Amino acid sequence: MVGNVTFTDRPAGPDRSAFAGTLDQIMDDINTAAEAGADELIVDLNLQDWFTGTGQMLETAVEIRERAVAS
Repeated sequence: MVGNVTFTDRPAGPDRSAFAGTLDQIMDDINTAAEAGADELIVDLNLQDWFTGTGQMLETAVEIRERAVAS
């Protein structure tokens, strides 16, 4: 499964697409994918202007991984 992430400053509404919204909403989507039986999830952070640099993108990727492992 691939999650093409789109971050937003504020929580997206109830009609949001999967993997769009705040980091907490993205984490909810990751957990939903795992609960649905996804054995592997590729979280694609590349296709957006959210990040100001590669370092910020890598920090976010590490945070996502740490939060996913903890849940």
